[in-house]
Amino acid sequence: MRLRVVLLAACAVAVSVGGGGAFSAPAAGRAARRFPSTRSGILVFNDQLAMRSTSEAQVRFAARHYAGSQKLTRSEARHLRRYNPSFLVLHYRLGQSLGHSPADANGDPTGRFIQIVRGDQWVREWPGDAAAKEEWFFHWGGSRVFCRDWGHYLMDLDNPGWRAWWSDQVIRELKANEDDGVFADSYMVPNYGFTWNPPLPAVDAAFETDWARREHAFTDYIRSRFAGRWKWIPNVSGLTTTRDPSDYSNVDGVMIEGFAEGGHGQWFPIMDWELQMNRILPLVRADRILIAQSYPEITDVEERLFILSSYLLIKGDHSYLNLEVSSLPEWFPEYDLNLGPPKDHLPKMISALLHPSWQVYVRRYAKGFVLVNPTETERRVDLGRQYFRVQPRDGGVVAKDGVPPGSLTYEPVRALVLGAHRSAVLLTKRPTAGGSPLKR
Repeated sequence: MRLRVVLLAACAVAVSVGGGGAFSAPAAGRAARRFPSTRSGILVFNDQLAMRSTSEAQVRFAARHYAGSQKLTRSEARHLRRYNPSFLVLHYRLGQSLGHSPADANGDPTGRFIQIVRGDQWVREWPGDAAAKEEWFFHWGGSRVFCRDWGHYLMDLDNPGWRAWWSDQVIRELKANEDDGVFADSYMVPNYGFTWNPPLPAVDAAFETDWARREHAFTDYIRSRFAGRWKWIPNVSGLTTTRDPSDYSNVDGVMIEGFAEGGHGQWFPIMDWELQMNRILPLVRADRILIAQSYPEITDVEERLFILSSYLLIKGDHSYLNLEVSSLPEWFPEYDLNLGPPKDHLPKMISALLHPSWQVYVRRYAKGFVLVNPTETERRVDLGRQYFRVQPRDGGVVAKDGVPPGSLTYEPVRALVLGAHRSAVLLTKRPTAGGSPLKR
């Protein structure tokens, strides 16, 4: 994810899932915009939109084709909602840190303050040295802990003063922005990939277990304050760190950053791919919101299809996909694929979808099925009858006139060879028309 400094890229790390949690009842007030059902289609939740660089036709396209986005001012959200009143907007905040500024060469903060949205303005996140109470900060070795990579301080999630101040600020911003929830970035055990000053322990089971407890308790506190009016959707990164004890069962949803692969063809080993799927499945089975995001090479159709097919294996009723290649509106023809609702229920473990003869993962839908080979070994599949294999062409940034690039073709096949990290989407009949389920 990207912070605004003007924009800083944020890094993400991985964690695991378990346990149980209950939802709060909706509060009185305005009717909440609902996250649309993904049961019968592929819906996109776009990461961010560079509204100042888009044409009116591109804005209209985004509003009519995406379920939502994040990090938008109130006027930008209203602009999109003129075309689609149900367009969702998440407010960007760091989930367990307080943004300050990029670090200098010594790892200390500078004066180029990170900014967040408040109504129609971008304002600095840092409240000022006098306002920031020392008790709010997490301390290690007696010092505040500063992220040298992305310019934020790690906060004490257990501290009542921090909890109250931060949640008050966020609720004011949610109201001012007319947002539908919080995208809580970098919400994972902090020693799994960041560079801190002073350094946190590289491996420390007691520290990691305690931090997972802090996150779970902080989620309970924030969701009690939101009282069902806003969603709490943290970025939990890739869920591929084996030792992480984190329990995200009490969130409203998660973003998985680095879904199905590490981005740009950096394939996961089969154990990591299976681990990620197995950690997503309990959340999706519990109908938590899922935003599955990855960063493919824009022209690599096979990479894009692998991500899409992995998504189709674990897609639930509120599961969204985003192939992020630009801050301008983008579209890939595979988003228009119409498989209908799933015929196979979501299993507890991804191994239940492994076909015993083909040795690829398979999930059936009303109009076809998807096959995924996440291994390094080529698989040969005899289908036994004719199907139509979906083949995307082109895709990427939507043109200024609002016309999306790309198309789908359908190749008749009776057998397949799926190479390493390859997939296929097969339809029982050649379709005559398609389109995004959100298209208006």
